[in-house]
Amino acid sequence: MATRTLATNQDVEDFVRGCVFFGTGGGGSPVEGAELLRTQLSAGRKPGWIDVDEIPDEAWCVRISRTGTTAPPTPEMVAEKERLGLGPAELDQVKVIGELSEYTGHAIRVVVPPEIGAGNSSAAIATAARGGLLVVDGDYVGRAIPEVSMTTPCLAGKPIWPMATVDRWGNVCLIKQTVSYEMAERFARHMAVASFGNTALAGFLLQGQEMKQIVVRNTMTECLELGRDIRQARESGTDPVEAAVKSVGGWLLFEGTVVRETGENRGGFYWGEHVIRGQGAFAGHEMKIWFKNESLVSWKDEKPFVTAPDMIVLMERPNGEPLTNNMVKEGSELAVVGVRAREAFRTPAGVGILGPRHFGFDIDYVPIEQLMG
Repeated sequence: MATRTLATNQDVEDFVRGCVFFGTGGGGSPVEGAELLRTQLSAGRKPGWIDVDEIPDEAWCVRISRTGTTAPPTPEMVAEKERLGLGPAELDQVKVIGELSEYTGHAIRVVVPPEIGAGNSSAAIATAARGGLLVVDGDYVGRAIPEVSMTTPCLAGKPIWPMATVDRWGNVCLIKQTVSYEMAERFARHMAVASFGNTALAGFLLQGQEMKQIVVRNTMTECLELGRDIRQARESGTDPVEAAVKSVGGWLLFEGTVVRETGENRGGFYWGEHVIRGQGAFAGHEMKIWFKNESLVSWKDEKPFVTAPDMIVLMERPNGEPLTNNMVKEGSELAVVGVRAREAFRTPAGVGILGPRHFGFDIDYVPIEQLMG
């Protein structure tokens, strides 16, 4: 029933590449995401997605995600896991859907990717393939975001509760209700911290007719096609960064070498900044990017530049491979690409939950097309 199917390993690689791009530095591990999808191919399943309008209006739909940090585990975390007897284990997102279905009494048929990200989008598709469920060609953000409150269901006032979480070792929590999206985020984040990095989360249980009104459409197909465009440009000897910019209608913001990189695990997030010294047309200039899992605020020569909700994307030079923030090191040669936010997040309410002031910066959001002239 999938409108599009990831039928080959090449499809998987292209799809994940596109997800990393729109993941804006976060969204989960591309290595883990690709492995989840390849496992489904090896099992003879057909991971893919269907057009939003093919979902029955009465079907129950759920948003599933992996909540936590992309930071590498500290020695203290490793030692504590050993003390608790927690060995290697896989995160079972089929189980979290089953827990929420059992609690609510609703037969869940449809999975909605929570965001675009190599880990979270791939995990949603792989989970649906393994559980015999449908996946919509869309998500609830159109990029990756650090907090569950930064989604179109929240903009529309849809309840995230009840929620279910499970961790790798089978610990299950059910959250009946919270007083706000922010408290839902706190509870979910503390579960992830307690579980040494990541949990599976299921929430926003909506019927198809509600989901169709708020989902950002066609984003899974968009990722597959973008990833293919980048690869084909590289294979043909043309500039893959230029191909990506053209594919998404974006802008080349900066190019240069990373001269300082900081990153730490803070409160269940990967938090830090990159400083890039310009090269070529950008020689003599400097760009700084602040991230909280995702790249969210930038400065050019110490002046505020592109910020969320618009997208800041890091691509490796010269191969044009999009990068997550935990892949960036001092000495990395990067191109920085900017992309317009989805329209739902350019409203006053959208800027309110995903703009720079939400993250504590005394900076007004300026749409990227105004900055780029």
